[in-house]
Amino acid sequence: MKKFLVLGGASLLAPAIVLAADFTTILQKVEDIIGLIVPIVISLAVIYFLYGLVGFITKAGADQKTARDQMIWGIIILFVMVSIWGLVALIQNTFGIRGTEGTVTNPLDKLENF
Repeated sequence: MKKFLVLGGASLLAPAIVLAADFTTILQKVEDIIGLIVPIVISLAVIYFLYGLVGFITKAGADQKTARDQMIWGIIILFVMVSIWGLVALIQNTFGIRGTEGTVTNPLDKLENF
């Protein structure tokens, strides 16, 4: 399974590498892909939480305990995802990784000014 994920990820970047794209272009493509995936994953976590909430309201007994566990895990997953997203934004703003136009800046360009 790990080999499949690595090969799948590498194949997504293959066109950029073959066309001799620079590092900034590759980073921009990765940022675009992640920008599309993050809201989808957060939406799935909210749906999972709501599914547990509906199960908690409509069921009783042992099934209600399972639904409660789903709600708790849904909240934990949402907290972790939003926290990581916030930490990434904090690091980007602190170290100036993000350019003014919202593009990724190449750190090696800053070294050329010295």
